[in-house]
Amino acid sequence: MWRPRFRSDYVPVRLPDGPLVVLGETRSLLVDDPVAADLADLLDGVAPLADVLARLAGRHPVAAVAAALARLRDHGLLVSGPAGTSSAEAAGWDARGVPPDAAGRWLARGAVTVVDLGAPRATETADALRSLGLAVTVVGPEDPEPGPPGAPVLVLPSSMLDPRLAALNARHLAAGRAWTLARPHGNVLLLGPHLVPGRTGCWACLRQRWQENEQVNAFLGGQELAGPVPRPDRAVLPGLATAVAGLLAAELAVLAVRGESPRLTGRLVALDTRDLSLETHHLVRQPQCPACGDPDLVGKADPRIELPPSGAQPSRAGDSRTREPAEVYASLAHHVSRYLGVVSRLTPLEATDNGVTHTYSAGHNFAQPRQLAGLRRNLRGQSGGKGRTDLQARMSAIGEAVERYCGVWRGDRPVHRATYRQLGPERAVHLRDLLLFSDRQYAERDRLNADLGHLHRVPRPLADDVELDWTTGWSLTRGTARELPAAHCWYGHPELTTLAVCSADSNGCAAGGTVAEAILQGFCELVERDSVALWWYHRSRLPGVDLASFADPWLAACVDHHATALGRELWALDLTADLDVPAFAAVSRRTGGAAEDVLVGFGAHLDARVALTRALTEVNQFLPAVPGPTSGRNRYGIDDPDSARWFGTVRVAEQPWLTPDPTRPPRTRADHRSASTGDVGDDVRECVRRAERAGLEVIVVDQSRPDIDLAVVKVVVPGLRHFWRRLGPGRLWEVPARLGRGPLAADEASANPLNVFF
Repeated sequence: MWRPRFRSDYVPVRLPDGPLVVLGETRSLLVDDPVAADLADLLDGVAPLADVLARLAGRHPVAAVAAALARLRDHGLLVSGPAGTSSAEAAGWDARGVPPDAAGRWLARGAVTVVDLGAPRATETADALRSLGLAVTVVGPEDPEPGPPGAPVLVLPSSMLDPRLAALNARHLAAGRAWTLARPHGNVLLLGPHLVPGRTGCWACLRQRWQENEQVNAFLGGQELAGPVPRPDRAVLPGLATAVAGLLAAELAVLAVRGESPRLTGRLVALDTRDLSLETHHLVRQPQCPACGDPDLVGKADPRIELPPSGAQPSRAGDSRTREPAEVYASLAHHVSRYLGVVSRLTPLEATDNGVTHTYSAGHNFAQPRQLAGLRRNLRGQSGGKGRTDLQARMSAIGEAVERYCGVWRGDRPVHRATYRQLGPERAVHLRDLLLFSDRQYAERDRLNADLGHLHRVPRPLADDVELDWTTGWSLTRGTARELPAAHCWYGHPELTTLAVCSADSNGCAAGGTVAEAILQGFCELVERDSVALWWYHRSRLPGVDLASFADPWLAACVDHHATALGRELWALDLTADLDVPAFAAVSRRTGGAAEDVLVGFGAHLDARVALTRALTEVNQFLPAVPGPTSGRNRYGIDDPDSARWFGTVRVAEQPWLTPDPTRPPRTRADHRSASTGDVGDDVRECVRRAERAGLEVIVVDQSRPDIDLAVVKVVVPGLRHFWRRLGPGRLWEVPARLGRGPLAADEASANPLNVFF
């Protein structure tokens, strides 16, 4: 039978008047239960549970005793069996969840195999383990025998990316044997992860994430340096390896007794010796890992996308999301890690929480850079998150970083080689129909590019007989497969450099709880950018928006915050065009000072309230880039030339198209009947129908990865306009004229000379 006792790291103290106080090192409890107080003297780990119940039968009903035991157990205060060691030692083992007698016996005479992979303090670590009573066998990476059978294997590399770890990983996977990594040198000491074949990620899973977070090292590795890339983790101080050995000894005992440790199994612990801070990093097991998983999970050739039937995907009210932000954030938070994360960092952009503007940046890697300009963009590049609440902003930033991660080319996606001429227009979409540059832009690209920022530069035109990689997407309009240039779909695809005919961008990329939800968000983003382009390059006067008509306290608070706290005026314009998907621009300008630091933000959605919220939160997202009313700062937080030109020169009085058309009444919420059906799949079908009525085709590439609990897609609608400077024929010139807007640019020469600054 179970023999309950109090954990030795807790001390029960019975007060004279009956209540029980339980003292612990990091928490103490007051248990106001007389039954629990009576149990305190009886729970010694020796007496069986039946004896305990019998001894209390005369004082308390059995049900009351059982309830008190359950209460103490649920507080994590009880274990089973005698300690078998001193109370001081038992306090340590009980806190780690192992029987003290078993752990003590192993630590006194247990065996450990240390694999020396050149760690500067490997010998010191092994000697320190021996001094604790362990039998340590030190072997090299080539030794076929891993040491005594059943002994924990501890591998000490000079670098977590040491290529010799690949062979060790393969050997342990084949044998089904667990092993543990540690780095006993550097200013940041690393313990773990403990790798268990079939249960945790393997070293190859670790390598993929770690390598992608070492952007500068990867860049230097591709340069022609005089010698090897130096390692920055070379710090060695006396005693630190001994400290690591002491921590490892306790965890190795846990591993030997339990087979796992909640601290190290599948986890990396980083101890920064400079400030004695501690971080835990989760190692994600990647189902598509070529070493421990099935790489065909991302290499499948079938691009088919089936939308769920009606009623299968209800959305939350008004937002077309199938999961709450808190639920999604909880499922993704462990991906934030500077070592093992998809998101290397998550940082609030606001110094203080003002309750209105919530913005975050999330660090991520687009692709391994080959050129200095690419490295510079990678280091500057970051995903942005915004929302009405802090949680929404955090989730938004992580979601955008996940989109970028899933869109990076890694060579594991199916592509095929062909020319556009070989495929033909029924099967493939030509790059010119995606980019929509004009013949004049191509012809004058050298002259134009000299004055254009990275986002607006004109690439070389792609001839029909050039062979390139094609990615297969799925046409929701036609119900057939469609081929898209791979370089247009994936960040870091080699042909972005070798052909230089386009750049990969995030337009239409979106994440969601389901594929249908992601498609809906991606389509709305395409509509947003298209609506902006139809307004921006003509500088058309469009109606304003009556923000009060939405009866939304947050919108009112946002306007008031801009006015009273920031000295800014905030308004919105209705950009909704022929697709009848509500689209808005929010505009904010500083009302005092020489520079107005005009900010714009955009949003589109089937629900006008959601679209307007997105536009305003995007404006808020840019606030940290401009000087505040009392900052005394003159420099901007963005170094892109288009951004600097915009902030430094634009004045609303000189650009009346940024203000509401005074001849037209403001648009209200009543002017936009929500097209959201309450079912995400049906919302996507409605979007496809609207696009088809406008002569547009909706194509989707599923970019989801099995290691991420989020669906990611790239939605492509040839003909919809980007808000970057792409002035080819089509909707940009036809739709505004058909809608009767004015003024209209007659040609490229009269188009707005200002570019969208982001």
